[in-house]
Amino acid sequence: MEKTRKTKNSLKHFLPYLVLSILFAILIFVLPACNNESEVITPPSAENTTVGFYTEGEQDNHSIQITEAKFIIKNMTLKRDGGEDDCNLRLGPFIVKLDPVQRMAIGVIGYIPDGNYDAIKFHVHKPSPNEDIGDPDFIESNNRRYSVVVKGYYNGQFFIYKSKLNVVKKIDFETYPVSLTSEQAIFLTIRVNPYSWFFKHGNFLDPENEHNHHEIDNNIKNSLKRAFRDMNRDGEPD
Repeated sequence: MEKTRKTKNSLKHFLPYLVLSILFAILIFVLPACNNESEVITPPSAENTTVGFYTEGEQDNHSIQITEAKFIIKNMTLKRDGGEDDCNLRLGPFIVKLDPVQRMAIGVIGYIPDGNYDAIKFHVHKPSPNEDIGDPDFIESNNRRYSVVVKGYYNGQFFIYKSKLNVVKKIDFETYPVSLTSEQAIFLTIRVNPYSWFFKHGNFLDPENEHNHHEIDNNIKNSLKRAFRDMNRDGEPD
């Protein structure tokens, strides 16, 4: 009898801690992550944010024609308006494939908690040796890994341009803050002109000429500069 009473007392003493532990575990899976250290936590069926990449530029240019342009992004986040928090939309790596024909290409779909946001931030980076991204164009060997791959024609000659560009981009929204609410999903567009990557001071840059690679990489970095709310997905700010 005494043993049974002690067992009940022990359970009664332990029960509050058990309840707190269960509540803490539930909060971990429900609350969204909004800092640089956290993993992305997406409530089931709650994807509310899409980021598309709109290809601008002349696709019928006779000097430079692009048939494929793609790059690797790590850690895409949205920055809260007036705050220091970054809300993770997608932890990488993932591949963004531009579409010179249809223009708009979906980059990522994810969840961002309600609030106002003034910028989008992401990291263009080559894959690490232990990362399998599912596209051999970016990994030729352990020492030859790339973040950007472009295929096309320069003066009628086929080329493949590969870059090890490593850059963190923070782009302020053109009409900020961008508001996210639980009532409506949102579409954000980043405009980019891949044709401008091979052009400077009125002259085309031959992608096969190694002396041009520094300028081409700078052009890639500088072309990622426009982001905005774009609910009708036409590549123009709302």
